[in-house]
Amino acid sequence: MTNRSKTALILGITSAIMVSPMVMSIYWGPIPLFQNLGFDQESIASPLPWILATITAIAYVLCTMKVIPFVLSKQKEISLLKLLGIFAALVGGIVEEVFFRRWLMDMLMSGGVSPLLQVIISGIAFGLAHTSWIFVKGDFKFMIPAILSTTVLGILLAIIYLVGDRNVGPCIYAHVLINIIIEPWLMLSSVTAKRVVSPLLSG
Repeated sequence: MTNRSKTALILGITSAIMVSPMVMSIYWGPIPLFQNLGFDQESIASPLPWILATITAIAYVLCTMKVIPFVLSKQKEISLLKLLGIFAALVGGIVEEVFFRRWLMDMLMSGGVSPLLQVIISGIAFGLAHTSWIFVKGDFKFMIPAILSTTVLGILLAIIYLVGDRNVGPCIYAHVLINIIIEPWLMLSSVTAKRVVSPLLSG
């Protein structure tokens, strides 16, 4: 199996798993977590969280391209793998934000956890969940940089969630925008081990 085939398989499996609750919500009745995602006129957030989401997405994409030039080099490619990456970006952006922001942070809030701890816990959980690609090649020396970068992103998205008065729309927007640009190339880079990590991130 080629590296591209492996990447497509990983993205296909994860997308199929993540899209299942959305399909269930459509065919077997609404799932409250996936209702009112913050994009309709009645529930749309104020401009500030959307501005913060845009800045966060741009900054994270630029940082990724600087740290992993392979991702930058593939930006002009249009292929079936890229189309699969776009689908995975849309599904992942919705499902992950609903889980890590709406479900996790709201559950913590209902348990009396302070907003600061909500942000930290959500960010760390998000970071840990995005290290699975490391196990594809068993390359553990990239674990700390991967956890740190995605944890920082998770913390920023959690802050945006609070700034937007717990409206998950801007978080989904930022997450999808990031994924559309860097996927599937980030996953392909991990499968092919074409990673160039800056001294800052590698410690």
